[in-house]
Amino acid sequence: MKNKKKTFFSKAIIYLISLIFIFLITVFATKYYFYDSDYAVEETDLTGISIDGIKIGMNINDIDLSKYTKIDEVVDKCNYNFEEISFKTDSKNIITYIVASFKKTDLIINDKNKAEISKVNDIWDELGDNYKTEIYKPEENNYWKISRYVDKENDVYFGIIFSRYNNEILNIILSDERNRS
Repeated sequence: MKNKKKTFFSKAIIYLISLIFIFLITVFATKYYFYDSDYAVEETDLTGISIDGIKIGMNINDIDLSKYTKIDEVVDKCNYNFEEISFKTDSKNIITYIVASFKKTDLIINDKNKAEISKVNDIWDELGDNYKTEIYKPEENNYWKISRYVDKENDVYFGIIFSRYNNEILNIILSDERNRS
């Protein structure tokens, strides 16, 4: 009788541990592949992208910030915040993250500017199909989507935040992949 109980509890514990292990693997794999990473996205060359002539890796001191309207609000943990554009820099004043209003800045992609880029479809046409699209911050707002491009070779990320109803571009993000928020 004791052996039967012992065998039953041993099997039950092994079964329970197996279920917990499978559950944890599923949760972490789903989080890794579908939410926190862009590893499933094919690489795109993003070296031709700038916002107001600014690229990731530039020194903030080399940029004329006087043309922007300063705000007190902190945007996406940036340390330079303006109405039109915000920057995050590292300890050496190198820009690692840019978030900008599409309407108030000039996005340039491979020598094409805002006159030739007005909807997210124009960016998709220019950069190709190697992007991932999902709801942008679903816990806050499900009216916006984000398309993400990744340049693994140059360690750059490009995001386009747009209306899911009319594909109007709202904001753009350019980031050093390692320091992406």
